Amino acid sequence: MFSLARLKIYSIGAVVFVAALLKMRHDAVSKALVKMQADQAEKRIDAMRTAKEIEDEITTLDDDALLERSGKWLRKGDSK
Repeated sequence: MFSLARLKIYSIGAVVFVAALLKMRHDAVSKALVKMQADQAEKRIDAMRTAKEIEDEITTLDDDALLERSGKWLRKGDSK
């Protein structure tokens, strides 16, 4: 029959094992969260870079080039 001391040792071992599993899970979730945040930050940086390039390109255009470029985005007016 098991003695009380052995039962305590097995209980402590089980608690330590479960705690280690929970710690590993927590670490994995934290690592995934950090990776997701880094990916989102990279996407935001890329979007800002693209917007800045477009803005710089538009500011360098003269009036005629700007009018020509905007022609594809604006509606054609009624010519009455």
